[in-house]
Amino acid sequence: MKRKFSVISIIIVSLLILFIQPVGAVNVGGEPRSDLRTPTQSFTTNFSDYSMKGLFSTSEQTFWVASSWDVQNVLVHLEYRATPLADTQLSSMTVAINDTYFYSFRPADNTGGRHGVDIEVPLEFLKPGYNNIRIDGYMRTQDSLPCVDDVSEANWLDIFKESTVSVQYDKNAFTTSIESFYNRFYEVDALRYQESAFIISDSGNVAETNAALLGIAGISNQTIYDDGYFPLLSISDPSVSQIKNRIIMMVYDQLPENYRSTVDQTGLLNDQDALLTIINEGSDTNVLLITAKNDIALINAGRMLGNPELMNQLISNTKVLGRIENIETQVYEEETYIPFAGSQGTYYNGAFRQTKEFAVNYPANRSIADASEFYLNYRYSENLDFDRSLMTVYINDVPIGSRKLSMDKAGGDEATILIPNDIDISGSFQVKVTFDLEIKDLWCTLRQGEMPWAFLTPDTMLKINSVASRDLIFENYPAPFVTDYSLNDVTVVVPDKLDINAKSTLAKMFRVMGRYTKGNTGSLAVIHPGEMNEAAIASNIIGVGTFQNNSFIQNNNDKLFFKFNDEGTAFVSNEKLVLDPGYGSTLGSAQLLSSLFNKSGRATLIVAAPLDSELVSIGSNLGEMKNLSKLTGDGVLADYDGNLLSYRFKDTINPTIAVVKQIALREDAQIFILVSVMFLILLLVGLVFVIKKNGIQFKKGGWKK
Repeated sequence: MKRKFSVISIIIVSLLILFIQPVGAVNVGGEPRSDLRTPTQSFTTNFSDYSMKGLFSTSEQTFWVASSWDVQNVLVHLEYRATPLADTQLSSMTVAINDTYFYSFRPADNTGGRHGVDIEVPLEFLKPGYNNIRIDGYMRTQDSLPCVDDVSEANWLDIFKESTVSVQYDKNAFTTSIESFYNRFYEVDALRYQESAFIISDSGNVAETNAALLGIAGISNQTIYDDGYFPLLSISDPSVSQIKNRIIMMVYDQLPENYRSTVDQTGLLNDQDALLTIINEGSDTNVLLITAKNDIALINAGRMLGNPELMNQLISNTKVLGRIENIETQVYEEETYIPFAGSQGTYYNGAFRQTKEFAVNYPANRSIADASEFYLNYRYSENLDFDRSLMTVYINDVPIGSRKLSMDKAGGDEATILIPNDIDISGSFQVKVTFDLEIKDLWCTLRQGEMPWAFLTPDTMLKINSVASRDLIFENYPAPFVTDYSLNDVTVVVPDKLDINAKSTLAKMFRVMGRYTKGNTGSLAVIHPGEMNEAAIASNIIGVGTFQNNSFIQNNNDKLFFKFNDEGTAFVSNEKLVLDPGYGSTLGSAQLLSSLFNKSGRATLIVAAPLDSELVSIGSNLGEMKNLSKLTGDGVLADYDGNLLSYRFKDTINPTIAVVKQIALREDAQIFILVSVMFLILLLVGLVFVIKKNGIQFKKGGWKK
């Protein structure tokens, strides 16, 4: 009887496990499972259009798997088109996940039509973080001749941007610590689907806005993808109910009664400190309540959100932040030496051209100067045709140099490649390193077992000499408001009452600014127009709002490039553009001016519109990374249809590097100058000895012996 009861118990427990844990789910993050799960969600990453050319070709796409996701399924959908000359009995496509092959197929037909195929990825090969899908193509054409087909232009395969990688997952419904909430708040799915937001009171308290903008900037610099932003909402906004992850940033006196009661129950909040506490509100809603009884403590708590090392130490559900507690990160400066091949190096595999791309993040206010160079350390296989094999480096798809591969250096090669002066690069950029790995008579000898390879070692790096730009134009934005990875003494002048469009514009702007920062250093102050003081006058100023609701904008209307009419209801024509009054009333503007108070090295950015609703169009450009490149000059108008009108009003500033500074950057120039100075000194000393030895003196009338 007892044995029968045990068997029944085991069966019941097994059935419960099946219901609680989805079959085939992989707990990638290693977090404990819970009965309270979120509904199944899907996060999709699109491929880019890519044309694979040659007998052998490769296309790659990375996608993200968050540590908090319990992955149930990963599906690759490929949209492709193969050459009509493809031999469908010999040609093939092979798919790998993280360098492990798991699926192969032949092109559907050789009609040259477009085809789609769905491929399920084995979950056991996934890992938290970035994962890599690679498609290797082998395109053999019909009636091809040995050796000739290797270089034929008829071998091609197109991968279309409609190709996707879709990850289906669920996760724990609630967070139990500040650390777990913090990491969920800025995860890729929360950003893309606007599941996370900052919430302030309806009071118009500038300390709350200040703390929230510091939080947005500080968290944004840790995000993986560029898309999405963190909305800034008021507590009474109806859309708050749709937000799953909420950071409520309010002074204690403005808290709704239910939150104030929660704070009082902790008994931890005094007059000097800030309190952070996690609240689970049901329906998959998580709240990080941040409050203080004074403005300075609240702003300090907002700054702490930009310190990930500290935030990830908060494994409890409550934190009291002392007013004098050190929460700032280190000060980051522009690097001179930047490794970019990864801590484990980068591996290339396969014949013909193999390409890897690397993103190099650099301060937006800096441009690459003379004497910048690449140092590459690499090795490669010895079965290459060294008459045709080489390595090439590109910056933003512009080739800057190549080096031939050689048998003698296959076990360890290196190259130093100078960056040409004619390449104008500011801020972040892309580096591409390709290896042309050619093998003699590859098709003729069928040496598939000797596929070539190359390896970039971790010692590969970029040496950058840079200069700060003084040109106040949108090509350099967000400089000067962000310089050398830090907010640069910024004052934001906001209306006494922020409406939803102004809050959205600010949230988007600081999302972008945050992407150019590291850590949480730098100064940010938010004030109302009537609170202008000496510190604000001496800072970089951002004014946001309308002619009617922001007197700072109204009082400086005469200094704008695009001015408002007397009523403030429309922008008026100027020397650059004739504006119809009706059209002028529908525009938003961003105008980048020198300091309105004649403070050297300072700037003023006016983001304004006749109505708050018109701020949306310009905010979408200042607040989306993909749109920044569209902004040029120093005066921009935007309408609801997405049209941009960009003009330059200020004169061009000459390059900021003096000739002496340019020379000082070059080692060869430094050596030449040193040798020249020493030679002149020796010449002068010799001349003095000659004069003294011969008794020559300077007297009235000239030199005399």
